[in-house]
Parts: sequence; structure tokens; C-alpha cells
Amino acid sequence: MSNSGKFFNVANLTIGVLGLLAAVGGAGIAIVQGWPPLLFGQNTRFSCQLQPDTQRGSEVWTVMYRHDKGQQPWLKMVTTLGSDYTPVRRCQIISETLNGYRKDGLIKLAYRDEPKTPNQYVICAKTKLSGDGCPLVLTLNPGSDTQAYQAMRDMTENLLNGGNGVYQNSDGKLATSQFSPSSPEIDLTPFLAEEDRIAGSNSAK
Repeated sequence: MSNSGKFFNVANLTIGVLGLLAAVGGAGIAIVQGWPPLLFGQNTRFSCQLQPDTQRGSEVWTVMYRHDKGQQPWLKMVTTLGSDYTPVRRCQIISETLNGYRKDGLIKLAYRDEPKTPNQYVICAKTKLSGDGCPLVLTLNPGSDTQAYQAMRDMTENLLNGGNGVYQNSDGKLATSQFSPSSPEIDLTPFLAEEDRIAGSNSAK
């Protein structure tokens, strides 16, 4: 092949990749078949990655949290949610939402009903600044309280048991998170980086 032909192929490949990046720029993630995902914004606390899901024998888009000791999975996109977004786009939106809430002093994840929509539940986040409120993280498909509990349990499996019943927090200590129908909240405090534990003011970055 001539040098001009090689240049043409390389140029086309470059243009194709740049075009793909531009097309999914809103999601911050580009996937080329056979290549690993290209991730952007990993300097933020929350980001998205493909993670193995041993129970389902595949990979699943997962909201990752970066604390003082590294990254750990928090929310898996494994359940049918109340939107038309793809799992990767849904993951990115949730990451962006949580990055905003952490500046208000993120302390818990919970689920609640949605007063504006009968039989509709949402997963929400409690912060130091939200008081008795629980701002929306994502909307679940319409269903019963039992379905909402199971959906949250499936998504937060890594927070609930760390894969082995324990979870190493940012201090290097082992932690577990209690969650049940009678107490449908997950305390995030043990898992947070030091700056996020003291957040709730302008100190978080």
C-alpha cells in the first residue's frame, strides 16, 4: 500500500473516533467495539465504569466513588428504571447528580414514594443541607414498595455487602451498611472521603 493510502486510512480512523467522541460527548464516555471504554472526568468523586457482575455473568455500567484509598463501586445499572436512557447515559446522569449532592454533605441513600405520581418510587439522597427532604437521584418504574426496595437492593449490592459481606472504607477499616424494609436507608458516612465527611459548606471540591 502506498504512503498516501496509509495516510488516508489513518485519517479516516482518526476522524471516525473523533466523530464518535463528539456524538457521546454528553455522556462523557465513548465505546468502540473491541476497545476498552474511554472514561472522562475521573478526577471527580463519582464517575462511571464497566464493572464485572458475577451474578449475571457479564459487565454492567456502575457508578464509582473515588475516596482516599482508591475507587469502589456504589450503584450498578442492573434494574429497569423509569426512563428511556441507555444504562451508560443513566449512569453518567446519576454520577453528575451525586457529584452535586456531595457538595451539600451527602450522608444517605434511600427510597421514597413520589407524591406527584401514584405508585411511583424514587431513589433519593439525603444531605446535611436537605433537612427532612430527600432529593431525587433516579426514578424507578411504577411499582409497589416491595419492588422499590428490591430495586435499590440490587443497585446498591456493593454498598450493602462489598461483595463479601464487608466493605473497606476510606480509613482502611471494614464497614457494613444496614438496609431493610423497616429501615430503608443506607448510611454513606463510613464510605466517604474525608473532605466529603465534612462537606455541607463550600469546603468540598
